[in-house]
Amino acid sequence: MLGCRLHGELEQGHEVTATDQAATPGVRALDITDPDAVQAAVQEVRPDWLVNAAAYTAVDGAESEEEMAFRANARGPAVLAEAAGGCGARLLHVSTDFVFDGTKRDAYIESDATGAVGVYARSKEAGEKRVQEIIPDDHVIVRISWLFGPDGPNFVATMLRLGRERDRLGVVDDQRGTPTFTRDAAGAMRRILEADLRGVVHAANQGTTTWCGFARAAFAEARITTPVDPIATEDYPTPAPRPSNSALRNAVLERTIGDTMRPWPEALASYISEL
Repeated sequence: MLGCRLHGELEQGHEVTATDQAATPGVRALDITDPDAVQAAVQEVRPDWLVNAAAYTAVDGAESEEEMAFRANARGPAVLAEAAGGCGARLLHVSTDFVFDGTKRDAYIESDATGAVGVYARSKEAGEKRVQEIIPDDHVIVRISWLFGPDGPNFVATMLRLGRERDRLGVVDDQRGTPTFTRDAAGAMRRILEADLRGVVHAANQGTTTWCGFARAAFAEARITTPVDPIATEDYPTPAPRPSNSALRNAVLERTIGDTMRPWPEALASYISEL
């Protein structure tokens, strides 16, 4: 979902070599957890930047597939960081709001301490730390949150489908976050690369809401009248814990290149219009 948008965005003015686990037209096969394969690809392409949008993202599935989650989310970034360091390239690594424990009342900024809870979150936190350790001066970690957009399953698409299939829905209303459109996140990452930013950078649309509020906004935009009832997290138990607050603020983008990104309701309207 993000990789496709990044590919298209970065091709505007840059030479891009796209990879995936399996080769498809215009995309070469590459397993980012295989050091030899990564080194061979890097030596062939000689990139200025490596951009890692690959991840194991099944939050609940990670609770029973811990080894797989850590292989993709921690080992993979470490392999890429080693390869980048070896050829003088820099690494943009995509991370997540889930690295925070959710106890902060306000939106998280880049300098806030992480405190991941759950296998998926801990694997992503470990990936960040490995990148920071291996190439401390030649990386940028971009955290995104509550991602939605074309090219893959996401919360908005699921809610729109359920809203047309059911008479009434209950959606969690005590978890807060920042919905982010893949097109906007990809655009921000292009600007981050072109500005040569380093360290940790948040790239989320402006504003916060709950899953219930997000669903209601999507229904209003799509003219779906199905009622959405607020429920508590405890009423919708999941294998993996979720932070009660994982909202992000783009403090670094605001301070460095004056980029706040547009409010999430505007981004949501663009996505639904596109659908």
